Amino acid sequence: MKYVYQFTAVTLLTGLSSLSHAALTTSSGVQNFSGSAAVTAAGTSSGGMNSSLTNATNTNSNASVATVSLGQFDSSFGVLTGVELQLNSGRTQTISGTGFKNNGPGRTASGSGTSSALLSTPGFNTVFAPNLTQAGANCGLGMGMTGNISCGWGPQTSAVTATNTIGNVASSNLNDYVGTGVVNAALSAPVLSATATLTATMGQPSGSTVNYSMAWEGTLEAIYSYMLHAAASFDGSSAQDSLTLDFGVIPQFSTAPTLSFDIFNLADDNRTGLDLDTFSDSGDTSIFSTGLTAFSSLAQGGNSSFTASMLTGTLGSFSASYLLNLSDTPIGASNTRLNQTLTLNLVGIVSSSASAVPEPGTLVLLLTGLGLGWWCLRKQPREKASAAFA
Repeated sequence: MKYVYQFTAVTLLTGLSSLSHAALTTSSGVQNFSGSAAVTAAGTSSGGMNSSLTNATNTNSNASVATVSLGQFDSSFGVLTGVELQLNSGRTQTISGTGFKNNGPGRTASGSGTSSALLSTPGFNTVFAPNLTQAGANCGLGMGMTGNISCGWGPQTSAVTATNTIGNVASSNLNDYVGTGVVNAALSAPVLSATATLTATMGQPSGSTVNYSMAWEGTLEAIYSYMLHAAASFDGSSAQDSLTLDFGVIPQFSTAPTLSFDIFNLADDNRTGLDLDTFSDSGDTSIFSTGLTAFSSLAQGGNSSFTASMLTGTLGSFSASYLLNLSDTPIGASNTRLNQTLTLNLVGIVSSSASAVPEPGTLVLLLTGLGLGWWCLRKQPREKASAAFA
């Protein structure tokens, strides 16, 4: 019969794992990006004495600037405990414009633009402040019976504005960074706006147009911090995933020896803790017992000790097998935690008293008795010979 046992984990006070040991890191690789977003504002006036339009604003908010694909963390390395994003970049803005008018009063056409920047990835969002703002130049449209005329100004490009950050991804989103593919980071402009301006609008039809754009380029990298997987073993110095304990041949109704065994988490300063979660057993489980109980956060280099015993009331050869299910202590990204198994085998023979091999103590007494008997037999002829000479 096979039984499955579910443990309620109890933390070992001496086996707590600490993230302070998570000194191992790997990288998604430095990813280059370059992109831009633009908006155009255009204002027109139909002319006449009642025309009052002097500016027009248009927005292209939340415009996409670029997408950066970051290589995900390979869970074979270990348990992912943190993701740090490193952005090194700069933004520039460019503005240009035109104006037109028909006959009548003169005009001056100009404009301005403004933009913000957002880095957004799973578990991390940063808006960069302050917004960039750029006022354009202007161009004049002469007064008089000029007919349809136009003018233009720009383009004007600003100096580079540094846009850098280092930040940590929320722990609840670590799984998004695990796999064999990529995780995408979005660079966008939550605010992207342009305003076109005319100094006057009365008279004949007129208008002004402004083109504003924001360019963003640089590098983005994800630094992955991790711990090595726990390493369950029956041996403290090397990997051993199975163990057989042999009770030998035991006389019926005698006391069987108690055999001990240990479960280790192999030593490494960068290794995470080990949990014993469940076990299942099969075979002659009514004859053997192990005392197996759950443990959690067994620190690297640590061990948990158990004993196995055997009942001797029934004659026969007996065996039982125990499959132990262990796992990494639940820290970091759950998708990176490793499950492991160990197999414990118990064997023994219960023999009748008549044919049983004597216990060591009994064997010593028997040999002692035989030795005394042999000594007495050798001594007796010598004593008779001594008496004859007397």
